[in-house]
Amino acid sequence: MMSTTNEAAVTRAIVKLLLGNRKLKPGVVITGGDPLGIEDKIEMGRHAVETNNDLLHLEFRNRPTPVLTGIALFLPRDGRCHIQTGCRLWLSKAGNRGLILPQAHVRGQFRLAPREIMHIDGKPADDLSEGIERATAWLARQVMRPNVQYDDAQCTLWARAA
Repeated sequence: MMSTTNEAAVTRAIVKLLLGNRKLKPGVVITGGDPLGIEDKIEMGRHAVETNNDLLHLEFRNRPTPVLTGIALFLPRDGRCHIQTGCRLWLSKAGNRGLILPQAHVRGQFRLAPREIMHIDGKPADDLSEGIERATAWLARQVMRPNVQYDDAQCTLWARAA
């Protein structure tokens, strides 16, 4: 299990990357913890449908060093839950708000809005691998900054989901 402090710092930085200066509002829940097994994914999907909240789960690995390994999305729509796993962060050359890219075979991209996770048709125009590298570097810089402070009102963290 990784340090909750590190997980919280990474989570807050990701929220900042995806929302900019806007605040997360009811309708979206962000969780973090170990990668989810199939039973955990089913349970998270059920929970998303029951609460009618979009869920963004940050998957962490703590060996040999703590690192974000993936993102899973649980999107309740019309009584069903659409699940996307293996998602990655992406950032444009301009450094604007980041996006969530699903696996290569999945159409589109996802954008975090204050009250929902929106699917947008089409992939970003820029090179995907370079955008993923920019997001990874941006995230590392944010987390490694000395005395980094985040506005706790910006997001509510639900640590250790499943």
